[in-house]
Amino acid sequence: MAYEDLLLEKKDHIALVTLNQPQKLNALSRAMAQSLDRLSDDLARDDDTRVVVVTGAGRGFCSGADVSMMAVRPVGGGTTTASPSRFDAIQAIGYPHADAFPKLNKPVIAAINGPCVGGGLSLALSCDIRIAADVARFGAAQVSRGLVPDYGMTMYLPLIAGVSNAFRLMFTAEIIGAAEAKEMGIVSHVVPLDKLMNTAMELAGKIAKQPPFSLELTKKMVWRSLLENLSRQLDLETWAQRICFGTEDHQASVRAFLNKEPPPQFKGR
Repeated sequence: MAYEDLLLEKKDHIALVTLNQPQKLNALSRAMAQSLDRLSDDLARDDDTRVVVVTGAGRGFCSGADVSMMAVRPVGGGTTTASPSRFDAIQAIGYPHADAFPKLNKPVIAAINGPCVGGGLSLALSCDIRIAADVARFGAAQVSRGLVPDYGMTMYLPLIAGVSNAFRLMFTAEIIGAAEAKEMGIVSHVVPLDKLMNTAMELAGKIAKQPPFSLELTKKMVWRSLLENLSRQLDLETWAQRICFGTEDHQASVRAFLNKEPPPQFKGR
């Protein structure tokens, strides 16, 4: 079965999922988000698949939401604000897939081959195990766009990296390297780029040899309470993001990004 903006290969009880928008560093498109949800459901019913490995095509893992979807337009009264249709479009990109991998009843390994930023970082954090190439870079870019961390990041990042590290990354939008990400616990292994897929597939092979029922039940027990928290957190992120979409700071940031200009001076409105 074909999935838009995704590639799927299966071999030896392992499913390799490749995010496939390399021209945009695998930015999350609406089609990709919908495909991730459908893929998760399909793999859950596939008894031959025991482990899933996720990576990105080309030189990036995932650069987050497609910023071109955030274009703004003036509305009545001379005030520029976010239109409901624009909010719905961005919500459709990100939130449907936020629990695609946690709810999947198979172990999921992220093989992070390059930039892993914003919603892309959230997607990686939603996997069970993360391995990074030494060239990978990580960041929570949403605040620098006049938005809030989303796609579940406000739960995933503090849980995995610790509250202080999470605030630092979210408040500053700083980009960090793979070695520092490992120190924070964001990834468990850092390997040379040319060894990344072999390392990920070797680990997947070891896991695939374990009893499938034990794997599924172990994952379900770990994620059960976390998924309840994630649902509440996504509601909060949606509420906060709706507020941010209407601000001048967000609109100015998006315009600067799309026009390849320096970040604007934020005004707090």
